[in-house]
Amino acid sequence: MKPDNQTEEFDDLLRFGVQAALATTDFVTALNAFRLNLPELAPRHAALMPPGGERAIAFAMFREIWNHLPRPDQGWKPLTLAKPERNAPCPCGSGQKYKQCCGPLSGTSPFGPSGFSVLAYVLETIPVAQYKNLPFKKLNPEELAHVAEQWLQDGRDAAAAALLEPLLLDVAKLDQRHEYAFDVLCDVYLEQGDPDRRIALADRLMQSSNRGLKSAAMHRRCTMLADAGDYAAAWTLFKAAQRQDPDNSSLSHLEVVLLASQGEIEQAQNRARFWAARLRKLGYEEEGIVAFMDDIARDPQTLLDMMRGGPGADEEDAGFTEVSAEVVEALIAMAEALPAPSCQHRLSPRDGHAGPLEPVAALAALEAEWLNVYWHDGDDEEADPWTETGWINWLAKHPLAWQSFAVLEDLVGSLEDAIFPEDREEEVDWIEETLLDHAMELLRVNIAANQAEDCTLEWGWHENRPALRLLAQLIEIAGDSDEALPLLEWLLALNPNDNTGHRVALVHRYCEAGRAAEALALCDERFPDDALSGMRYGRVLALYLLDRRDEATAALAEAKKHAPNILKTLTTENPRMPALTPGLVTHGGEDEAWYYRMDWLPLWEKSGALALLFSR
Repeated sequence: MKPDNQTEEFDDLLRFGVQAALATTDFVTALNAFRLNLPELAPRHAALMPPGGERAIAFAMFREIWNHLPRPDQGWKPLTLAKPERNAPCPCGSGQKYKQCCGPLSGTSPFGPSGFSVLAYVLETIPVAQYKNLPFKKLNPEELAHVAEQWLQDGRDAAAAALLEPLLLDVAKLDQRHEYAFDVLCDVYLEQGDPDRRIALADRLMQSSNRGLKSAAMHRRCTMLADAGDYAAAWTLFKAAQRQDPDNSSLSHLEVVLLASQGEIEQAQNRARFWAARLRKLGYEEEGIVAFMDDIARDPQTLLDMMRGGPGADEEDAGFTEVSAEVVEALIAMAEALPAPSCQHRLSPRDGHAGPLEPVAALAALEAEWLNVYWHDGDDEEADPWTETGWINWLAKHPLAWQSFAVLEDLVGSLEDAIFPEDREEEVDWIEETLLDHAMELLRVNIAANQAEDCTLEWGWHENRPALRLLAQLIEIAGDSDEALPLLEWLLALNPNDNTGHRVALVHRYCEAGRAAEALALCDERFPDDALSGMRYGRVLALYLLDRRDEATAALAEAKKHAPNILKTLTTENPRMPALTPGLVTHGGEDEAWYYRMDWLPLWEKSGALALLFSR
């Protein structure tokens, strides 16, 4: 599904704000970096700011980030900026009095009255392997659980497990605040298909001295037993949980589910009536559980719909959809008959910036319709376009849709989420490459037609991201072919901030092509002091190739200090492959080093620069 533009802008803004704050202990320095980058990071938010109010709004936003930021360098406490006196100099550094500068907008949080957390962005700056060393006593377990749940929803279940497992390790130190983390970690193990760890976790927390946490573990273990068909053990544990905490509202849900899963629908209705009355007396009238019990008492279908066919239904792994040979044939026919790219997007070139790729009205209307046709429901993140392929006929009726980067990105992305007949895989690869080539020609046509050839196409505009991501995917397909280098140069020219993370590849491709001076310029002029490990080692390689050996040695010492695993992996003859998590790379970790070796060891060997590494 497409991300919400406003939400993604907000996410980018918070992430950069945290990074700017962590880079210094000086508020004004960090604020200036945040303020200067705000228009590019969040162009829609910036466009809504009243003229003359940009500085004050940026100050109000960044002050919230700064004051809520748990800083690892300060014992995980924020460097709180106190509210200044009205006549004091404004902390934004303008030189004006606070009341005349940023004061009028400082009364309320720009992020709303609800809780505000930036912990997730702080944790992103720490290698996942180091989560076990976090000072959990200083961190809110419910906030950690919230972060882990978001990661789980984003497919980062390994990172979520790495965060919560050490948090829940010492049962004696846990209390009611850790129940949320327990629930999330159980869901992580469910997602990973690891029932043994789920059972072990529940069994361990059932030994907790905290009544609420122990009850939660008993309830979860009870459902596991029911899922396994061991109803006798499930009911025994249910009775024990009832004795442990008889007023726990979760017992109502657990009991009616157990009854319904055994086919005791009438008894489930009777117990729902009992629980609805009991929970009202206990003061749960305003909570949804009472209404839910009332619904079950009136109509048991409510419960059956929720259960979706049985106690273990929520644990089924749908996996990938298998695509029929007929659908493959239809895809091939579509790819063979693609219309010629035409300009159906508007750009607004100004001062070297192209602005957003905005589809014309007719194409925008088709993109909105496409969401429902392709995903079946524009709000359903779990929808699978391969279960219903009516969108193939829709595309045949709406050839203009082939001019949409959003449509092309959906199609290319979904090719990765399906299983195709083995004898058709080469044809599917051809379909993907054909769609990507079409997308790139479409991008060239739109840039030329809008006279934006010398302009950047910044990532900050969300309309530009489908095109940039498609270009990045084409680069991945190009691999180490001659096509890769010009595509990389084009991507970095369009998106000079390199939000897709391709500058490491460009540096090494420059070195490979005998253009070490350009590689070094990319490191030193465009991305000086880059934190990416690959850039540090790429700089070493470029200096070596330029025969600046002393500088290369010094640069290697610096690279080793920040990313020793890369040096170790490059100089080990047969290193063992570490555990790898698709879509996740640990900064400074063994997985990052492994990927670097796979990509660039042949270049180090061929250039002779590997000898320099062994000298260290």
